[in-house]
Amino acid sequence: MLYNTEENCNKNILVENRDTSKAREQHEIDTSSYCKYTQPGNSTERLCTFHGCRVVICNQIKNVIHLVHSPIGCAYYSWDYRSQSYGYGFTTDIQERDIIFDSEEKLYKAILKASEEFNPDAIFVYETCIPGLIGNDLQGITKKASEEIGIPVIYFDCAGFKGATQNEGHKIANRQLFKIIGSKKEEFHSTPYDVNVIGGFSSVKEAKIIEDMLSKIGIRVLCSFTDNATIDKIRVMDRAKINIVHCTKSSMYLAKMMYKEYGIPYIKGNFFGIENCSMTLRNIGKALNIDKDKVENFIIENLERIKEKLEFYRENLKGKRVFISHGAQRVLNYIDPLKNDLNMDIAGVATYFGNEKNYKEILKKIPKGTVVLDNPNSYELERAIVESDADVVISDNHIRYLVHKLGVPFVYGRGGKKSYVGFDGFINFADEVHGAINSKIWKLIN
Repeated sequence: MLYNTEENCNKNILVENRDTSKAREQHEIDTSSYCKYTQPGNSTERLCTFHGCRVVICNQIKNVIHLVHSPIGCAYYSWDYRSQSYGYGFTTDIQERDIIFDSEEKLYKAILKASEEFNPDAIFVYETCIPGLIGNDLQGITKKASEEIGIPVIYFDCAGFKGATQNEGHKIANRQLFKIIGSKKEEFHSTPYDVNVIGGFSSVKEAKIIEDMLSKIGIRVLCSFTDNATIDKIRVMDRAKINIVHCTKSSMYLAKMMYKEYGIPYIKGNFFGIENCSMTLRNIGKALNIDKDKVENFIIENLERIKEKLEFYRENLKGKRVFISHGAQRVLNYIDPLKNDLNMDIAGVATYFGNEKNYKEILKKIPKGTVVLDNPNSYELERAIVESDADVVISDNHIRYLVHKLGVPFVYGRGGKKSYVGFDGFINFADEVHGAINSKIWKLIN
């Protein structure tokens, strides 16, 4: 384990744990996709294939029954993690007797009952570890049920053991949902300014903000995949003129499939941060041949509106040290806005699911001497935060209480009650960071 010291403070340090990005990539080359091992001490929270499929990609799709074929624990966690999307969670609640005497009939009856009670547009059936291990024929059951009830019943073969991280779950979800695209046979009125936004997986609120921004410069979003998606919206994604890829780690796979199948080009976009949002709007306008003045006037109007608040936060957060712990792509999305828009200093970085390309990009953006951790466990992360002397930590909620125990302010990076995307969203983010750092509780604790 390497840490920043007086002897090596002139260079960036990529902390190499038991499982480095290169080692993970080589292991994936040397083994099949069903033989990827985790190692003792590595983070295992939120990492399974089922989580990547059910929670990250599919969870936000509306008017759909998400039926988890599992013991109740898998279903409860996957519902509770983002329970704001649905009031109900659905599971077959596999028991020991179901493992012994078969659970296929139980699943079939659950599909029919869910369809009768809730009248959904579709039913998604998720495989988990137990039915995956005992060999249930979920493909056959879902096909039979779909013919019986007359709506799509889509099977996701996403048992948790099928990948060492949630990335495999992203691919499984994208492959299955891709089959729906282009299935709308009715007449559809297209415009020259139709787009898809691919890669919003946090909240419907974010999708609506992005859709509203784009509509004000004359752009129609056919589908926000999957923040504000429905089955009908996914079906018409093939009518878009371009795809805007918002989170490249989990979305590029689908964008490339759509380019290959339908010839729809894609551009990378990032609506977090003032500079990022402005540049993304300009790039989209250019790609769709929208009048340049129209786009610039919209950007200027928003900058003028938030100018006073932004200057306040830039002045009060200048020089404050921030430690970021997130997936590699989200870390990359945060660095420039924190540095350039808020005048903050990057104290340290910890990432998960990163590869060599991600780390090269991160190292270019941060000051020399900044520690970068690859896939740390709790002890390593705690030590890095303490030694970084950070004023605030930005991360997912799974380390909130660890950070609080250290007496360090914490900000949930995905946004809670307020969204962080767009111009107003970034002001919300700056307000959260400023409020966390200046909370009186830290003076009492420390």
